[in-house]
Amino acid sequence: MHCKRLCFLALLSIIFIFPVSSSMVCFLVVETGLSEDVPLSRFSSLWEGGLMDVFFDAGHIVTNCPITRLGKKPASDLGELLEDDYADAVEGGAEYFILCYLEHQENSATAIPISMNIKVFRTDTDEKILDKVFSAGRGRNQNEEYQLAQNAGRDIIPIIRDW
Repeated sequence: MHCKRLCFLALLSIIFIFPVSSSMVCFLVVETGLSEDVPLSRFSSLWEGGLMDVFFDAGHIVTNCPITRLGKKPASDLGELLEDDYADAVEGGAEYFILCYLEHQENSATAIPISMNIKVFRTDTDEKILDKVFSAGRGRNQNEEYQLAQNAGRDIIPIIRDW
């Protein structure tokens, strides 16, 4: 009987010490500033992976939409072309939709990212809770660029946690 009480108290203390607060988060990376003939940017996958890994490590359930390319950012937050991805995320149960515009500057043979504009939406209220621009393409190698993405994710997580 004494052992059952100790196990019960240990279980309760674990529950109260480690708060359970995971949200389902859907990511969409959109390449902008590139023509259609330029191949998919390796930076898009680096940023998508870096952001998703940080959210997963923080205990969130993460999913993503396929990386998309637009000639330029739409005038409205989502634009007509991205509304279907947002609707799919909502239908799939995502509580947050994170839209990431990776803006590129196209040179002769290469495409260099210059910024990552991250917009976070709460899907239950359709409210935009964050619109922040991060530097992109500044890493000396893939590991440093991945770290930039993870640092951006670490900046975003407390905003979702507090919301």
